[in-house]
Amino acid sequence: MIASEEEIPPQTHNESMDPNMIPREGMSFHTEAEAKAFYMRYAQLAGFGVKMCNKKKFSRVMRCSCEGKGEFYKGDEALRVRNKTTMKTKCKAHLKFTRVYDSEGNEVDMIIENANLFHNHLLHTPLKTKKMRSHKSTEPVLYQIIDELQEAGVSTQSIKNVLQNMHGGAELVPITSRDIENR
Repeated sequence: MIASEEEIPPQTHNESMDPNMIPREGMSFHTEAEAKAFYMRYAQLAGFGVKMCNKKKFSRVMRCSCEGKGEFYKGDEALRVRNKTTMKTKCKAHLKFTRVYDSEGNEVDMIIENANLFHNHLLHTPLKTKKMRSHKSTEPVLYQIIDELQEAGVSTQSIKNVLQNMHGGAELVPITSRDIENR
């Protein structure tokens, strides 16, 4: 029997995770990019996707990708394939960063003002997490290699094999076969 969202106890990161990787209120970062990279790494290790929200002059919020209430299927129910039409679970997990400015108005730091690390849904394995939109690789060098191999007429499976050899295994390749085909 599949448990409903109400029956799932609050989920958070693995207890064996390095304490330095866990976000805490008061942590400071020099730039927004540094803060984003930190939270993205935490999310990848914990097993959830991230979406960027509420960009304001003095703050920035990063939320779990399951935040919000999804739209339900409004078409013919007989044609519907999936039981659940949305991944949204009204998850409240988020980090709120506050920007700190110097006397001249230049951004100096970003500090975690509020951290909610508890999810109301099951967290994913690293194999599933790497396929999430927020965690897919955007390495330009990797895409340049793929483009050159495709121009040379190399098949998608052969490109995938090359990437597996480069990264030390199929589970460590930061992109999927579909990503290669869509280039």
